[in-house]
Amino acid sequence: MSFFTLAQLRHDTQQARAFARQAHDDPKLDGGHRLIWRLFAEDPEAKRDFIFRLSERGRFLIVSERQPVFDDRVWEIRTKPYAPSVSTGQRYGFGLRVNPTIAVSQADRKPSLRVDVLMRAKRDNGGALTAEARETVALDWLGQKLSRCGAVIDPAYSQVLDYAQIHPPRKASRTPATISVIDAEGVLTVSDPVHLQRALLSGIGHGKAFGLGLLLLRPLGA
Repeated sequence: MSFFTLAQLRHDTQQARAFARQAHDDPKLDGGHRLIWRLFAEDPEAKRDFIFRLSERGRFLIVSERQPVFDDRVWEIRTKPYAPSVSTGQRYGFGLRVNPTIAVSQADRKPSLRVDVLMRAKRDNGGALTAEARETVALDWLGQKLSRCGAVIDPAYSQVLDYAQIHPPRKASRTPATISVIDAEGVLTVSDPVHLQRALLSGIGHGKAFGLGLLLLRPLGA
C-alpha cells in the first residue's frame, strides 16, 4: 500500500517555526527533503521511501510507502491510499519536474558521467540554443525517458515550461551541487501499465532527494 499526501507547512504556530529552524540546521538533509523526511522519522533506520514535489511555498505533494506521522501544530495534512491503475491506450495529461541527464561512458571513469542533455546540446551546437531548439532537445529526452517508463508522449500537446539549475545547500567541506531541472507538461498515452505504475510510485530520473521525479497524471478533460 502506498499513500498520496498533500502537506502544507504551517506558519502560524511556535512549533511550526521551531520545526522549520531545526530542519534547516540539519546537515544530513537537503532542501525540502529536510522537512519531508521528518514526516517519516518514526523509524530512524528506514531508507527514503518517498518522492515529493514542492508545488507552492510550504506546500508539498508526496507519494510514499508509509503513511506520514505528523504534529498538527506543524503540518496541515491530507493523506489517502494510492494505488494507481492505468490501462494500455489510456491518455492522460501529465506534469513532471525532472533532472534531464544521460549517462555518458568514459574510458577512464567509472561509473559513467551523468551529463545535462541541454548543456551537452549547447556544447555540440557551439553556442546557445534557441528557445525552440532547447524545447525540442528537452522533449526528445523526455519522450525517450517516459517510453522506458511505459508511456508515449504527444509532442504536439507537450511543452517545457521552465529550465533552471538549482544549487542545494551542502556541507561547507563539499563541492557545491548544481542540478538541472525541467518542468514539463503535456499529454501521454499508456503503453505499458506495469512500468508506468512503477514510475508513478517510485519516480523518474535522478535528484529525487531534491523534489524531482514525481509524475502527476490527470484525466483529460478534468
